[in-house]
Amino acid sequence: MPTPTQSVVAELLREVTGENAEWLAGLGPATRLDGDLFLDSLEVAALGERLAAHFGPAVDLAGFVAGLELEALLRLSIADVASYVDGAA
Repeated sequence: MPTPTQSVVAELLREVTGENAEWLAGLGPATRLDGDLFLDSLEVAALGERLAAHFGPAVDLAGFVAGLELEALLRLSIADVASYVDGAA
């Protein structure tokens, strides 16, 4: 069962990618932004903007992602983003 923040992250991902509700239903906390969704840098930037608009300017996804090692970046999941948001907001 996703947390409330994970659900918001998933919905914002749906908005960023332009996908539908069926696509959203297939997402879970372990869904990886790169490995499963193949988000490009523009989509990650758009997600960051939406997260900041929703949760406040303390949420800086671009800064968070920039500090990750390549392996961590490839494994970055919805749960990871939600945990970051919960800690930053």
